[in-house]
Amino acid sequence: MIKGRFFTAANIVSILRIPLTGIACYFLWNGEMLYTFIFMVLAILSDAVDGQVARRTGTVSDWGKILDPLADKIAFTIFAITLLLKHLVPLWFFAILIGRDLLIIAGGLLFYRKASPPSSNIWGKLATTVLSIYMLRQAIFPQIQFPNSEVFYNIDFLGLLSILLVVFSFFTYVFSAFKSGKVTNAT
Repeated sequence: MIKGRFFTAANIVSILRIPLTGIACYFLWNGEMLYTFIFMVLAILSDAVDGQVARRTGTVSDWGKILDPLADKIAFTIFAITLLLKHLVPLWFFAILIGRDLLIIAGGLLFYRKASPPSSNIWGKLATTVLSIYMLRQAIFPQIQFPNSEVFYNIDFLGLLSILLVVFSFFTYVFSAFKSGKVTNAT
């Protein structure tokens, strides 16, 4: 059973991340970089603010633990699709990012039906931060590569670091789920 109120200030901030990202995608598609930047920064800031709002208002809930990462996944997916269609990220990068998110959603649906959702960990937060920086950079300044060249199959060091952190964070959540016993006790 999911505990806590659904309509809280923190949860609304999480949900707003999705339309903010959709608007950023619209502007990116139309080549309006200033507005793309503004709306992506607002979406990224919403991810930094929602948890703080929940803690400060005493409204941390299971709903928030579900909505925040779900909003992240939806936002990253629609922005990654736009970047892919604009040829700003390679297909393999997109496939890993979306594959990881689908595995997390499937795992959550299969294993966390009776347990409280897991809280985010430092690796997930770090992966989200680096991935956000990389995707924003690809949208606004794709010509700036670090270090000034392709490192691995059409991607620079920042892109490679972001996808490695995404994969590593996935395994930390899987390990945490098995260690806590939620995987075996939830069925």
